[in-house]
Amino acid sequence: MPTITRQSRSLSRPWMLLFIFVGVLVTPARAWDENGHVIVTRLAFKKLPDKMPDWLKTPAVRARLEYLSAEPDRWRGQHNVHLDHINSPNHYMDEELLFPYGLSFEKLPQLRREFLDILATQRAQTPEKFDPYDRKKDRKYTRLVPGLLPYHVAELQWKLAASWTTLKTYKKHRDYVSDEMFQNARQNIVYHMGIISHFVADGAQPLHTTEHYNGWAGDNPKGYTTDKGFHSRIDGGVLRHHGITPDSLAARALPPKDFNVQNYWREIINYLQATFAQVEPLYALEKSGDLDKEPGKKFIEDRLLEAGSMLVTIWTAAHDGAHIDDFRVQQLLRNKPKPKPVP
Repeated sequence: MPTITRQSRSLSRPWMLLFIFVGVLVTPARAWDENGHVIVTRLAFKKLPDKMPDWLKTPAVRARLEYLSAEPDRWRGQHNVHLDHINSPNHYMDEELLFPYGLSFEKLPQLRREFLDILATQRAQTPEKFDPYDRKKDRKYTRLVPGLLPYHVAELQWKLAASWTTLKTYKKHRDYVSDEMFQNARQNIVYHMGIISHFVADGAQPLHTTEHYNGWAGDNPKGYTTDKGFHSRIDGGVLRHHGITPDSLAARALPPKDFNVQNYWREIINYLQATFAQVEPLYALEKSGDLDKEPGKKFIEDRLLEAGSMLVTIWTAAHDGAHIDDFRVQQLLRNKPKPKPVP
């Protein structure tokens, strides 16, 4: 049987074909609405460890982080093919769609391009395992990838660490750094913290780890919902139904996890595997009617709390991964003002 991908399955829907025909761009499912991303960011901010600098712990920085936490979803509103091509797959990875490639979360290579090479090689060598591909129906050229979420989280973690490295280097050589450079270095840290918050939160939403991302797909012996509005219901509808807000969860914020920064890839994969394990329990809650009751509230709150804990963990790991950038030091010393001659 050909493999049904997240993208090709959506193309089988009549309404989707209509949208493609008339040229309307369909916005893909998003993990958590803006309020959900703010909740996760607030939870992480509340648990910033003592070693984080005081300038980072201000209300102004918190407000900036919370605003940035939804920024990657705002990029989708531009409806630009170059932006959508790179942004869309970074929000998810469907484990079941890895299986035809001989992969799973456990077996993923650590590098994005290595992963993409494996996908292309498998499609070329065993085309019978995959659905026919029509490039004309894939304007953004994203339908051949099961998602890239773990790669994006790892890459953003190290971009954030690089920003901390710049600031650490500037602090050590403060006499050679202007106030503007120093403030810009801080602002870069805040920006990268805010952007990564979005994708870490996506990683705690079970529907961003599965082919059943918007209603159960394929064989359905347990009779789980096939409602195509299920994803949006989890992203925001359930939060609104239960009155889950940043303030309602703040007192229960979880501290950073133990995190082996030398094995950061495994830590990210473990996080996504734990989320994937919650896919069927989520569908079972919907089937039983408990999603709108206390068990459903607890389930969603636990997912948000877990995301907040993982986010502050990655923030902290990135901070701890900073070092002195020797090349940047050379640049600073090269621009050191020459001493004035003694009269």
